[in-house]
Amino acid sequence: MSSWVPDRLLPGFEALELVFPNDYDGRVVATLVRLPVADAPRGAVLWVHGFIDYFFQRHVAERFAMEGYAFYALDLRKHGRSLRPHQHPNFCKSLAEYHPDITRAMDVIGEQVL
Repeated sequence: MSSWVPDRLLPGFEALELVFPNDYDGRVVATLVRLPVADAPRGAVLWVHGFIDYFFQRHVAERFAMEGYAFYALDLRKHGRSLRPHQHPNFCKSLAEYHPDITRAMDVIGEQVL
């Protein structure tokens, strides 16, 4: 797995590329984004975007951080930061294709999430 790097879309955020086995479109990744905070006494939040979307809502992350939460967002495979040139954008044959993305994100976060 790669390491956290500055996010290319939101200054002050970090991104982690999660690599998965190839699918019918070839190479597949998901991207976990976080707003680094020193202390998150209330736990962690994982934001998962909707159909044909990706994470760009800085104000949402900042509000959760103000309320004491560690904030993470997931750009699912073939969406936003995770879309690769060889892929059909925002496409899946089954919603179950996203289960590994969400599971891996939760494993990286390492605690229960809202």
